[in-house]
Amino acid sequence: MLDERLIGTTFTLTHPGNGEVILFGIHYHYRLLDSATTGDLVVVAEASALGLGVRLAKRQLQY
Repeated sequence: MLDERLIGTTFTLTHPGNGEVILFGIHYHYRLLDSATTGDLVVVAEASALGLGVRLAKRQLQY
């Protein structure tokens, strides 16, 4: 299972669509939860055994 401490981590998309990213030296697969394109800042919203779920950072609620 992926580490839920990754939730809230941000990164910039380097290509459109689902893909993989290196966070803290580890390769993770991610899937987009909403519309995002190359150059957008995204935030990790969920972590599961299938990978990370990311969405646009400006759409993430702050508590």
